Amino acid sequence: MKYGKRWSISKEKKQEYIDRLLPHLAALRARAGLSQDELAGLVGVSRQTYCLTESGARTLSWNTYLSIVMFFDYNCKTHDLLRGIGAFPEDLFYQFNPGTDKTPESSFSTVPELDRLFSQLDDSGKNTVRTALASEFARCSSFDKAETIKLMNELILTK
Repeated sequence: MKYGKRWSISKEKKQEYIDRLLPHLAALRARAGLSQDELAGLVGVSRQTYCLTESGARTLSWNTYLSIVMFFDYNCKTHDLLRGIGAFPEDLFYQFNPGTDKTPESSFSTVPELDRLFSQLDDSGKNTVRTALASEFARCSSFDKAETIKLMNELILTK
């Protein structure tokens, strides 16, 4: 085993995660306000491939699953639904980080009191932080101007 047992995910486990997601793809996509073509473009597959996958006529690859899950998990309109249906593979976090008692969300914070600090900001301050994070995300993701404007509009409309 090239990477060791900790980094290995069985075909059965991958399929289990995929099977949890598939029945909810259309609802998640609708909640995000995206067409099949838009979501296909975001995750790097053709519209036809995505359409066949959503209808159940085509299997979902692990790589495409991961792309879809990442998009829906980071989208504030779909995050809770994705987590609620059990389609987000939280147990992989613990598999890849053995011995930790932190949740995936808390482990990424480098400032222990970040939530407390954020809660003390007024609405203007919170919007400034959200905008800065979204702007940096757009820059790092090499979004073009139209994609960046769409991201900013979604951020403002869903605050």
